[in-house]
Amino acid sequence: MKSNNKKLKAIKFNFNAQKALEVIVWIAGKKTCVDVYCILKTLFFADYYHLNKYGRTISGDSYKALPYGPVASGTYDILNEDSLAIEMATENSSPLPFRKENKKDIKALRKPNLDMLSKSDIEALEHGWETVKKYDFDFNQIKNKTHEYTAYKKAWARRGLLNTAPMDFTDFLEKKSKKMELAQYSHLIKI
Repeated sequence: MKSNNKKLKAIKFNFNAQKALEVIVWIAGKKTCVDVYCILKTLFFADYYHLNKYGRTISGDSYKALPYGPVASGTYDILNEDSLAIEMATENSSPLPFRKENKKDIKALRKPNLDMLSKSDIEALEHGWETVKKYDFDFNQIKNKTHEYTAYKKAWARRGLLNTAPMDFTDFLEKKSKKMELAQYSHLIKI
């Protein structure tokens, strides 16, 4: 007897580092200084929202579960000024449009290029920002909230002895029909 339970292909988007850079500038421009943690969690809440509402993430970044919550890997590399990430994110290795202050705070040095962000991207970023703001930018409250998400819980449970594990976008999605569709087509979506 055949089983109709086919394993879904992994949902994977093509990472757009230039767009991730604009996301960083957009979030960092919301306050005088925003710490790296708040930027990454704003993006997580925004991507979760955008994926469920519009069927893609904002920059196509992949996520890992880490002890303090989900982290968008490519964006994290840009924030940490990884040379390969910087090369991917900037044209001709231009200077970064942000600077680090006190090793963890990010200050935008210009306004974001809104031509790189769609209306739905901005809607989702506003949602992510409001979520982080709702918790008064408090590290523990934000961490506790992100640890409640099924995608985080499942990835963290799979980590074994490691301190990190890749998160599966299938676990981000609330509708099964979207899971099947994105498993088939996510890699084709232009971000």
